[in-house]
Amino acid sequence: MNENILQIDKKMHELMKNLINSPLVSRDSLNDIPSNGLYAFYEDNKPIYVGISGKNRMKKRIMGHSRKSSGHNTATFAFNIAKKDAINNKLDTKEKRYNLEKNPEFANLFMKAKERVSKMKIRVVEINDPNIRALFEIYAALVLNTTEFNSFETH
Repeated sequence: MNENILQIDKKMHELMKNLINSPLVSRDSLNDIPSNGLYAFYEDNKPIYVGISGKNRMKKRIMGHSRKSSGHNTATFAFNIAKKDAINNKLDTKEKRYNLEKNPEFANLFMKAKERVSKMKIRVVEINDPNIRALFEIYAALVLNTTEFNSFETH
């Protein structure tokens, strides 16, 4: 069992090194990214959100975070930004996500958040194993300190 723990620890370090050394790219430069793995959004050269994607959908998943037509289930990062902005503006955010998205004041913040995300740079790392991908998402969020917008609370 200890050998397995050491292998996982080594894998997490290796993936983090690969992520940090990968180039920062814009939404317009996602053609050559891996199909499966972890992506990290950067704003002003600072990581602020990590996510994962499998099933050969990474580019689509990244784009979904900032597409104008994306809803709360697809643009989760933008939704989290909008929710923080709503709280800062003293709007009630206790409603369910679906209902909150229909609130005109919140919808405006959500649209602005998607626009903000669309301007961010992205780093990616390929991870094909779904278990390693899930574990690395939490690891990367903690190491990169993206927990302001990353939450692993169950719904």
